[in-house]
Amino acid sequence: MNKIELLKKINVGERVAEQETKGLNTYFLETYLWEQVLDNSIDIVFGNKGSGKSAIYNHLSNYSYDLMGANIILALAENPRGAIAFKDLNTTPPTEEAEFKNIWRLYFVMIISQKLQEFNYKDKYINIVIEKLQESNLLPRRYGFTAMLKMVRDYIKIKSIEPNISLNDTTGGITGAGLKITLGEPNVGLIDKGFVSIDYLLECLNNSLTENGDKIWVAIDRLDAVFQENFQLEANALKTLFQVYIDFMKFDNIRLLIFFRDDIWNRIIDSGFRESSHITRKEKINWDENSLFHLIMSRFIKNKELLEYFDIDKINLESKEQKIELFYKIFPKKINSNSIFSFRWIISRIEDANHNTSPRELIHLINTAIKKEIKTLSEENKDESEYLISEISLLKALKEVSKTKLDTILAEYPNLQRFIYRLKKKKIRSKSEDLKIYWECSKKEVKIIAGNLVKIGIIRNENEFNEEKEPLYYIPMLYRPALGYSVV
Repeated sequence: MNKIELLKKINVGERVAEQETKGLNTYFLETYLWEQVLDNSIDIVFGNKGSGKSAIYNHLSNYSYDLMGANIILALAENPRGAIAFKDLNTTPPTEEAEFKNIWRLYFVMIISQKLQEFNYKDKYINIVIEKLQESNLLPRRYGFTAMLKMVRDYIKIKSIEPNISLNDTTGGITGAGLKITLGEPNVGLIDKGFVSIDYLLECLNNSLTENGDKIWVAIDRLDAVFQENFQLEANALKTLFQVYIDFMKFDNIRLLIFFRDDIWNRIIDSGFRESSHITRKEKINWDENSLFHLIMSRFIKNKELLEYFDIDKINLESKEQKIELFYKIFPKKINSNSIFSFRWIISRIEDANHNTSPRELIHLINTAIKKEIKTLSEENKDESEYLISEISLLKALKEVSKTKLDTILAEYPNLQRFIYRLKKKKIRSKSEDLKIYWECSKKEVKIIAGNLVKIGIIRNENEFNEEKEPLYYIPMLYRPALGYSVV
C-alpha cells in the first residue's frame, strides 16, 4: 500500500459530534467527566463550542441499553441531530419567566410519561398521569419533540387565559370545560372536580418509578443553537430551566442532565441569577495537551491499515512513549524548525484567547491536513517527505481551520462582525488607542467592545492581572491566519 492509498483509508472521525452517527461508540473517549456523569456525580456539563458536550450527550444515547441493566431509563428531551425542537421558541418566545417555567415542567411530564409507556408501566400512578394528559388533549398522536412542545405551548397559553376550557382534538378549537391540569396548585373546588397540578403529575411519575424500582434520566442538549443572539430570551429560558432543575432535586427517581456552553452560563451569571449558588453538581469540560494527545492517538490506533503500514502491533502502543513514537512517524517532530515539538505546536495554534482548546479544531486540522497531503501527492506524483503528513500540509490545514472557526464566531455574533473585521492585517498586539483608531469610537466604547471580544476568545488582554499597566490586546494563533497574519 502506498502513501496515498493509506491516507485515503485513515479515519479519525468527524469534528462535529452530530455527524458521527455510526462511529461515535468507536471513537468516544471515556474520560473522568464521563465517569462522573454515569456515577450520578454531576448533572450539568458545560464547555466551549466543540469541547465535546454533544459527544457525551450522543454517547449517552448509545449507552441506554447499558443503563437499563442498572434500572435506569434514559429519555432524551431534544433531538441528538437534525431539527431542533426548541427552535420555535426563538420565533414566538414566551413573554414571562413563569410561562417558560411551566413549559419546561409540562414538557418534562410528557417526555417522562411517554417513556414510561414505552416500558409498559401499568401502575396506578402512571395511570393517573395518562388519564389527566388524555383529558387535557396532551397525548400526541405521534412521538416527536417538536409536536409535544407545540402541544405544551398551546395548552399553557389557553390555561393562562382561562383555566376551565379545553381544545378540540381534531380542530384545535375551544370546546368547553375539561382541561384537567392546572399550572399552579388547584383549590379544593377544582380538586373535587378532578383537577391536578403539574407538580402532582411529577410526583405521580416519581412514585411510579419507585413502584417499578427504576430511575429515569432526562437529558437535554443543543440549547446553544436555539436563541441566535437573543440573549434576553436565552437568559429567561435557561434560568427557568435551572429553576426547574433545582425543583426536580426533591425527586429521588428523576434526574435532569443538562449540556450547554460555558459562555452561555457566564452570560446568565452576569445578568443576575440568584439560584446559581444552589447548582453545585456541575462540571466544565477541559482539554489539556495530554488529554487531546490521548484522544487523537486513540483514533489513529483504531486504523489497522496505519499500524500495518508502519509494521506496529497494537499491543505495543499501550504506553504514552510508544504513542509518541507513532505520532512522529505520522507527523514531523518540528514545524519550521520551531523549538517545540509539533504536537505542542498544533495545540498552541488551535487555542483561543481564553486558552480553550477543543477536540473539534484538532480533528478538523488533522482531517484537513490529510486531504491537503493527498492533493499534493496526487498533483506532484512524488513523495519526498519521510512523514505521512508533511509540514506544508499542516500549515495549509491551519489556514482552513482558522477561517472555519472565525466564520463560526462571525455567524454567532453578527453585532461584533465589523469590529472583528477591522482587526485584519493590523497588529497582533494592540493598545486601546490602536483599537480606538481601528473601530473609530471612544475610549469608553473600546473598553466595552474589547471586553465582548475577550469573552468570546477573539482577543486577550495580556495585562489583565496588572492594573498598573495599560491594556494590551493580542490575537491568538487560532485566528491569525483568518485575519491575515502568518501561521508560523
